[in-house]
Amino acid sequence: MAGYNYEQSTWKRVLVTRNGLIFADALDLNLALGQAITTGGGYEKWAILGGFSRLNYSYKDRYLLEVNARYDGSSKFPSNQRFAFFPSVSAGWRISKESFWNVSPKIISDLKLRASYGSLGNGNVGSYIYQEQFSIAQSTNILRGQLPQYTSNPAVLPDGITWETSTTTNFGLDFSLLSDRLRFVGDAYVRNTTDMFTIGVTLPALFGATAPKGNYADLQTKGWETSLTWRDHMEIASKPFNYNIRFTLADNKSVINKYNNPNKLLTDYYAGQVIGEIWGYETEGFFINDEDVASHAKQSPQMRASPTNIWYAGDIKFRDLNNDGYINIGTNRVSDPGDRRIIGNKSPRFIYGINLGADWNNVFLSFFFEGVGKQDWYPSTEAEYFWGQYNRPYNHIPLWHLGNMWTPDNTDAYLPRTMSRAASNATTRELGVAQTKYLQNVAYIRMKNIQVGYDIPRNLISKIGVNTLRVYISGEDIWSWSPLYKIVGKGHLDVGNIGPRDQVIRPGAGADGFNYPIMKSFTFGLSIGI
Repeated sequence: MAGYNYEQSTWKRVLVTRNGLIFADALDLNLALGQAITTGGGYEKWAILGGFSRLNYSYKDRYLLEVNARYDGSSKFPSNQRFAFFPSVSAGWRISKESFWNVSPKIISDLKLRASYGSLGNGNVGSYIYQEQFSIAQSTNILRGQLPQYTSNPAVLPDGITWETSTTTNFGLDFSLLSDRLRFVGDAYVRNTTDMFTIGVTLPALFGATAPKGNYADLQTKGWETSLTWRDHMEIASKPFNYNIRFTLADNKSVINKYNNPNKLLTDYYAGQVIGEIWGYETEGFFINDEDVASHAKQSPQMRASPTNIWYAGDIKFRDLNNDGYINIGTNRVSDPGDRRIIGNKSPRFIYGINLGADWNNVFLSFFFEGVGKQDWYPSTEAEYFWGQYNRPYNHIPLWHLGNMWTPDNTDAYLPRTMSRAASNATTRELGVAQTKYLQNVAYIRMKNIQVGYDIPRNLISKIGVNTLRVYISGEDIWSWSPLYKIVGKGHLDVGNIGPRDQVIRPGAGADGFNYPIMKSFTFGLSIGI
């Protein structure tokens, strides 16, 4: 197969706003009074041109080969860096088809080895970032009776910009055992993403302009995926009972190989960083009295427990990891993080799914569970559903806080002493810095779907001209469990509320419980086939 593709996008915008509508449903600007008070517009155009080809070859279903090639060009890049070649090749060897294979199908019925290598390009960048762009504005100073227009120097252009390339090497193994009742599929891969579009080298302040973005970063991801399926049947009351079980599991870890942060400041990404890592302090416990405060390492004012920087019994005590007598962030670099260390990782690990299905005597039943085996979350300063009045004194108190706050009679509490914290101090209190005590394990398992139904026998529906008639009931998200519930309690903060950022609910809030909760739902259905 061979072909080519061409894609073009043109975007235009015209905006005119005028006040003083005669009636609310007016569709013409002439039906408004006064002058046009707002005008605006926009224009963007880009195009992609490419060629592609594919060759498939199979010899006796034993040797398998596929070769792909793409040659793509994008108008978003300079003319000398516009085109790039992205090849890929994959091969398979079905060993069980070889003449020397003499293993009984009742033991191993199918065995195949697979391998592939290939690359893909990503050109999702701005349309004109490699070109000088002049903005036009109108001065507020009157010159010769008019408000003159003016422009300014364009931003600094990148040295060059081209495709971001992702190259993946994959090895796979497929086999079936016990007369195809047990099926295994497994893959292991390494993906190198090079020339990632990101910030440039930090320039001296006297340069007077922001460094342009460019292809300055590399990332490597290592991972694996596997699935195990069991299908079988038996006789129950002289009728066939069919059932199946499928388990999938996947994991990966990404490490930054190159990034423009030579000093490895912890305020930005850095070479060698594992994506998702959380740096924080080790919580030693609570101060028990004034003597304990006086004998402990001095804690930085940036982690103050009160506006007066005075620490009391019931306040959090951090461990002095570098034994310098002072709890702080050092120079905030990987080589000198002060008393911090990597305490967790917020990337989901060991993502799994479980499918269960069965049918007997026209009755069918299925379950689907999904979950994450390992993931950490540290609630930020704005996670008010977690911190409550520890965030701001006018917030509500979460129910799970009651009885969990430190008092002289409750020194084993989970939360520190209660106190008034002004909103201006919300980002500097001792709870606002990541630490081991309040790092949350948000691994979970959720029953994503359950369905039960009945297929009406064909001899009962054939007279009405229907081939199939099925009635069923299904439930979505009706059960979940997480170690997080041991802390906050089920129903107070669901793992679904700490998922990806939801700009609709709370712009910029991030994964802090502002997302819509995961709702239970039930569906009654009727399926008819004619």
